Amino acid sequence: MSNLTFEYLDYKHEGIIQEFICDEEPSVAIFLKEHALRLHKLQSAITRLYFDENQNLIGFFTLFNDHVSIHKGIVKKENWELPNELSQFPAIKLHYFGVDSRFQRRGYGEYLLLEVIDICQDIVRVSGCNFLTLEAFENVVEFYKTYGFIRFNTRKQFIQGQRVVLTDMALKLGELD
Repeated sequence: MSNLTFEYLDYKHEGIIQEFICDEEPSVAIFLKEHALRLHKLQSAITRLYFDENQNLIGFFTLFNDHVSIHKGIVKKENWELPNELSQFPAIKLHYFGVDSRFQRRGYGEYLLLEVIDICQDIVRVSGCNFLTLEAFENVVEFYKTYGFIRFNTRKQFIQGQRVVLTDMALKLGELD
């Protein structure tokens, strides 16, 4: 998998991102095609594109700075050390994350998620940050749980006219191996 390379999203990628397919969750592809470039250029959310040795767009992820409120009961249950005086904690949001349907089930999702976690651990070393957060569709909650993410909220929402269940999940940073 080390043969993947990344590039930051740019105007030169407009054609290739239009070919991105995400059958299981079309809103992921729609975000990449219609919103990611604008947010990237505004430096509101940064997107990395990952390519294989043949320059096929394998996947992408988008990160931005955030903050999160996590119920004290969850903090106690997970035995997390956090400042008592804070009610909201600095976080990095994994805003969107996708592997092209043509390249799924080959380990690329794991590779990209580990890249995200590695980037976040670097940020922890130079800036205050407690969590990596995300909103997961129900079909991928178990995937994230295997990497240590915990659920802290679940809600129903309409996305593109369809009612979906979204699960807010968090990974405590700074304590990973």
